[in-house]
Amino acid sequence: MSRMFRLSAFLLLTLITAGCGETYKTEQFYAMGTFVSVTVPESSQNAIIDSRNRINTLEALVKEETAKFNRNNSYTPVYDISELIKRGKIYETLTDGRFNIASATISRLYGFPDGNYSVPSDQSVEQALDNISRAQNIYIDLGAYAKGWIIDEAIQSIRDDGVKNAMVNAGGDLYAMGKRPDRKWRIAIQHPLNTRDHISVINLENMAVATSGDYERFFTAKDGRRIFHIFDATTGENPPFYHSVSVIAESAEEADGLATAFFLMNRKEVSVKCKKLKTPVLLYTVNDKIVKLCGWEDFEKK
Repeated sequence: MSRMFRLSAFLLLTLITAGCGETYKTEQFYAMGTFVSVTVPESSQNAIIDSRNRINTLEALVKEETAKFNRNNSYTPVYDISELIKRGKIYETLTDGRFNIASATISRLYGFPDGNYSVPSDQSVEQALDNISRAQNIYIDLGAYAKGWIIDEAIQSIRDDGVKNAMVNAGGDLYAMGKRPDRKWRIAIQHPLNTRDHISVINLENMAVATSGDYERFFTAKDGRRIFHIFDATTGENPPFYHSVSVIAESAEEADGLATAFFLMNRKEVSVKCKKLKTPVLLYTVNDKIVKLCGWEDFEKK
């Protein structure tokens, strides 16, 4: 799950902006390791500045506090980050430990996120797993859901400016607030293996969607294995189920975290969990099958 603020396995979603009525302005800038787009009515352009400042401030905070903890595991991060760390337990419990913010202890052995890729020894991986189980000598990465949290905070900043309709899209993780004058926000979910195509078009209003995938941050090992950045914290291996997982939820943080959590589960487990959580899911399996679960079709373009 070492995805923190780098161009990663999050799939790029395309905002379909055709429509009539009030004119909207979109500003794009680089933050959190990806391109961020903030869309607001032209009459509310100051909200873009406020949301961008909020994003940059929180990105820096997460980076700084994570780095301090990784240098010294006894360090207690500031309140907001401590609370963010605690919420990781939700996804850890949901996946029976497969999701763990400390899986960065494993991914860094392979060269993620810096890019100096190599396959570590079995002994090194076993030691990392032991460290995770004991919560000692670990490295954490909040990227599996911190980007979603920052998006939610940016949306709140826009809302505080009195704006009722807006969108913040950070490399495919987004929140759609309100709706366009003539319709809900329309989003295309990109095909994980063909950037010119999409696998679904959904309509959102006061909802978020996020995607986790295996195809942007990876390398090919000498033995031909394709190694990507998401690791099961109980086995030290990549989950073998999907090329991408997309989740619709009430907050970007939840959608973001669940997209990675579900990526670690087989289809049957995802079906059970998303039904309980009432979160629509779109799976693109390693066998190139599109699977829609828990009411995803209800959000699709009619």
